[in-house]
Amino acid sequence: MAQGDITDAPTSPPIEPVDAPQQRLYNSRVVLTTYPSQLSIDPIPLHWGAPNAAARGPVVVSRSQDTFGKRNAIGAGGGSYCIYRALAVAIGALAPNHRPDFTMTEPTHQIGPFPAWSDPEKIVSMDPWGHATVEHYGEFLNQGVDVRPTIAITKAHMKLAEIDDAIERGFLRRDGEIVTEGGELKVVKVASEPVWYLP
Repeated sequence: MAQGDITDAPTSPPIEPVDAPQQRLYNSRVVLTTYPSQLSIDPIPLHWGAPNAAARGPVVVSRSQDTFGKRNAIGAGGGSYCIYRALAVAIGALAPNHRPDFTMTEPTHQIGPFPAWSDPEKIVSMDPWGHATVEHYGEFLNQGVDVRPTIAITKAHMKLAEIDDAIERGFLRRDGEIVTEGGELKVVKVASEPVWYLP
């Protein structure tokens, strides 16, 4: 590369920082958990293994100022993607107290409930109600509690070479219900982040 190419290269526009007061949302100490005996700490009750979502209560892990004292779990929302949120906050591209918009995020496919959802011995590594946060915990959201979904459910069409091959060999047929005329497979996709019940 010629030396002139370096100076002539276009530069990326600077990232505009978010409000300065929001940058000071946290001090230098990272608090992993809170306890009911602490001043101003009043966790939302969580009854793992309750018969329904309302009785169980929401899993609240957010460290936002409005929610911090109501937390009833430790960890970070967003699973493996929480590191990207942290980086965005660190460089000033995202406000630390950013709240997602849950408009039109309801599941496209109804799953459950199943008897195992209310058995604390069987559901130990996921939140079975995590796909319907708005439906079951809208009241908390309206009160400003930062409750996050832990499961995403959507419908999709999947194109696989193996499906094309199976159609060509006569193992599968294009029925329009499961396999489209174009040879795509109609699927329900579920993405789940772990929510461990550790009594």
